[in-house]
Amino acid sequence: MKIILFSIGRIFLVGVCLAQFVATPLYAAENLQKLRVAYAAITAAFSIPWIAKEAGIFQRHGLDVELVYIAAGSRAVQTLVGGSIDIAAIGGPAGVDAKLAGADTVYVAIPVNRVLVFTVAAPQIQRIEEMRGKSIGVTRVGTVTDFFTRIYLRQNGLTPDRDVMIRQMGGLPEIVAGLKAGQIEGGTFGFPAVLHARAAGFRVLVDYNTSGYRYPLSSVIVTQKLLRTQESAVRRFLEALIEGVHRFKTDPNFTMNVIGKYTQTTDRSMLEETQRVYAAALERVPHPDIEVMKLGLTQVAETNPRVRNVDPKEFVDGRLLREIEASGFVKRLYGEQGK
Repeated sequence: MKIILFSIGRIFLVGVCLAQFVATPLYAAENLQKLRVAYAAITAAFSIPWIAKEAGIFQRHGLDVELVYIAAGSRAVQTLVGGSIDIAAIGGPAGVDAKLAGADTVYVAIPVNRVLVFTVAAPQIQRIEEMRGKSIGVTRVGTVTDFFTRIYLRQNGLTPDRDVMIRQMGGLPEIVAGLKAGQIEGGTFGFPAVLHARAAGFRVLVDYNTSGYRYPLSSVIVTQKLLRTQESAVRRFLEALIEGVHRFKTDPNFTMNVIGKYTQTTDRSMLEETQRVYAAALERVPHPDIEVMKLGLTQVAETNPRVRNVDPKEFVDGRLLREIEASGFVKRLYGEQGK
């Protein structure tokens, strides 16, 4: 009998805690604000919109979100500028390129600012110098995978596209498939694709995270027009994003199930490692820090030197996240764990 009472007490306490942290108004289905949100790669770096969608977090914040996969950040940003989507979750500085070309794109959040990216190769290749005369697959030219591959090759005395060929494969799953088929000898990608490659017998040649780079690996971009005309919707999206990060960190089983669904990964050990690594990497409050953007601006400067004459502050807008944090939303969400 005591055991039954104890269980009921625990259920009551859990219910109270849930009621406290889900302190958002409930919206009828017909009153939900529709948003089309694109994510640029099938990787855990962009999993927070998946989590928020599957957990019903967007709906609790009054949003009806349609998720759209558009491979590569540059294509996602082009679609954003064209008006076919409302929000783009991408990695890298494609939003900067677009703004320099006259678009009104702006970074409003950077959930991951560490470079959780890896280059893998066949097991007989022990050093990057042994990739001379071979090819490395990336998603597309100008993306995160392309940029860091080129940086590392140059740092080791190899000229990209001369000493080592860089091949555009389209997406992360396509890079893994190209490795398995022998179309490329190396590939650059993140989680959980790197784990699939490792399971297939390939070895990690470069772990870019060990270099200590700060970079917008996962970022949220909108247009300034959307900020002006639908600020409430953007604010609620950012609140849902923060709540999605909380769910990612505190509910590993749910997180692994969602990542498994979107990445078509069934191996439990792969999912556990992915959840563990990103739970540590995701920012509780994903402020669009200018310092984090600097390496991305350096990337843009390689092809567009005009960026050197622009104030970096023009590319970010952190006002809504500052206001959300000041409201106590994050502290209520995390309770005593809040920053």
